[in-house]
Amino acid sequence: MGWRGVKDRELLALAQAHPFDVFITADKNLPYQQNLHGLTLRIIVLNVYSTRPDSLLPLISQISNILKSLASGSVTLINDAGEVRLFEQNIE
Repeated sequence: MGWRGVKDRELLALAQAHPFDVFITADKNLPYQQNLHGLTLRIIVLNVYSTRPDSLLPLISQISNILKSLASGSVTLINDAGEVRLFEQNIE
């Protein structure tokens, strides 16, 4: 898609403008560094030790199972153990 090197905010805008329902990232800092309010894109943050395919494979079915239940604009964290929790961003 030619998005290599695109910074986070622009990447999120591109993903939202295209026919994507979910943005999956291993960037654990994304929800802390970006203002995600106003996005309708569902974001899943993989809070994992390794992004090697053999480490991520067990999470694929977990992600698949929760996709339809994610609210529009939600940010969901999934760790290595497959534990899922919603990210609550504080607005000041």
